[in-house]
Amino acid sequence: MSSSSGTATPGTAGAGAGPVGAADPPATTPNGTPADGTGTVAPERPTTTTVRPGRRGLLMEEFTGLALPVVMPLVRRLPAVILVITALCTSVAVLVLVGAARDDAAIDANPAVATAEVLPGSDFRRTLVRFTTVDGMLVLPEKGVFYPRGLQAGQIVRVEYDRTQPDLVRVLGRDHSAGYLPIGLLILGLWVTLLPLAFWLRGRQLLRLEAEAEVAEAAAEAEAAAEAGIRAEAGARPDADPAVEPMSTTRRGPGPGGADEAVTGRE
Repeated sequence: MSSSSGTATPGTAGAGAGPVGAADPPATTPNGTPADGTGTVAPERPTTTTVRPGRRGLLMEEFTGLALPVVMPLVRRLPAVILVITALCTSVAVLVLVGAARDDAAIDANPAVATAEVLPGSDFRRTLVRFTTVDGMLVLPEKGVFYPRGLQAGQIVRVEYDRTQPDLVRVLGRDHSAGYLPIGLLILGLWVTLLPLAFWLRGRQLLRLEAEAEVAEAAAEAEAAAEAGIRAEAGARPDADPAVEPMSTTRRGPGPGGADEAVTGRE
């Protein structure tokens, strides 16, 4: 028999076998992830992504940081702010009536009547008129005519003015009493609307403060109870008291002559 049948030809050791000495390819999972020798997937390193805010985000953060210290105290004092604003509006309305009454008093002290023409260019702030005084002087009051309700440009109207100060002029037959109703309704509307709002906001603030106080009180009681429990537990331990002496024990040991004898000691 030929001895060549029992030997393997180099490079043909088996069907589909690769070259001798070639390393086996690393094992992989079905999704292509390398695996270790036991077939488990090697852990992936976590990746961190840093998101940087854009320019608009930085501006908003900066604006918030600057505005909060100013806005938050105003929010906490919002009921008082509402009351102050209401009182200021009321004071301004009353001062308007007082000023109109003073102008009417000046006109009533030295009255004169003239015919005036309503000029174009008037607006809600003033109504311009032009008239001639009894002395023949043409006057165009800078502040316009008082109580001009219903006047139109080009209209001819009778006016009453102060002889010593012709700039103080009003529509004949009208005075500050015409402002009682609108200003009174304005003041009434302000107080009827804003006063309940201020009281409602203040009530919410008081309820919030009471809730915060109750939470703080409960937390303090819980902390005190925990401290008391810790102290009670520490006082119940024997080894925690330094005045307690260790217990005596008796054991037997060999004596000088080889016989057992009692030996007393402290552990």
